[in-house]
Amino acid sequence: MLNLNTTGLQGFQGNQGFEGPQGTQGSVGSQGLSGGEGGPQGAQGAQGALGTQGVQGVGGAMGLTGTNAVSSSFAIIGDPNVPLLLHMDGANESTTFTDRSYSPRTITANGNTKISTTKSKFGGSSASFDGSNSYLTWANSTDFAFGSGDLTIEGWVNFNGPTIGHQAIFNTHTYGVTGDIGLEIINSTTANMGTNVGGGFNRTIPTISADTWYHFAMVKSGSNLVLYWNGTQAGAAVSVASITNVVPYWVMGRTAWNSGGAYLNGYIDEFRITKGLARYTSNFTPSASAFANADGTGDLPGDAQVGQTVYAQSGIYICSSTSPLTWKKYAIIPSVITG
Repeated sequence: MLNLNTTGLQGFQGNQGFEGPQGTQGSVGSQGLSGGEGGPQGAQGAQGALGTQGVQGVGGAMGLTGTNAVSSSFAIIGDPNVPLLLHMDGANESTTFTDRSYSPRTITANGNTKISTTKSKFGGSSASFDGSNSYLTWANSTDFAFGSGDLTIEGWVNFNGPTIGHQAIFNTHTYGVTGDIGLEIINSTTANMGTNVGGGFNRTIPTISADTWYHFAMVKSGSNLVLYWNGTQAGAAVSVASITNVVPYWVMGRTAWNSGGAYLNGYIDEFRITKGLARYTSNFTPSASAFANADGTGDLPGDAQVGQTVYAQSGIYICSSTSPLTWKKYAIIPSVITG
């Protein structure tokens, strides 16, 4: 971060005090004594001594010291590669799902989908789906037009038991639409990567147990689309040239076609979509902590003062309060100045 903090200038020296007034003229000497009869006049008395110099005037007060200027700086705020990040944090039974991505979007809770503190992987809560017409949706946008680029879609899922049947984790997959994507669990040992590029692709995974957290990641690197389950690649890669996602919305907790189906009966936590980056290209150990926020909240100074400004590639951030610490974001509006 480039810090542009500056210190105010020293105040000017006060003016020299005026010189004190001239001392008063000494008094005239007394008349000399008269000589005797017929004697000469006595001499004139000597001139009195010059009065003493007046006291020096008091010096002018020192000018006030200039105040420190409020700092400004430039920083990279947020992660522009993350168009969606759901921590599933919040109060129990809440239906508010906060997106902490680079450009936060509105998440709509449908049916009985809610925040639950019953189970969580991180943060003390997760999204709860009851397996009956409960799901989350958010609008599609160009942020999800992955094209031929790399991508990573990942999160954590926990299934209610005792039977693990056909359940969708996330989906834009719609029959007859080219270039969408989705992930479904077919049964306790089979997952399906839906791409509509030749249909869905079943992959064998280790047997799923109820009440257990599993990390999933669908990763496209180049033209290869791979499913990782708990950090281990599940089956062969699928050749996918482009994922355009022209459907109107994304769905979590059910399928996206024919008014939905395959409702999830379980929990999802820490769901993240990354555009333009294949985060995993070989087997890996899933993160032991929650994903870092991508909306920039972790990049702003924690000891700011009111009026402090941070200029970023995504906008201008100004501290409006220190208790609690509050930053306001303003969009950068380009202007053309002609000379």
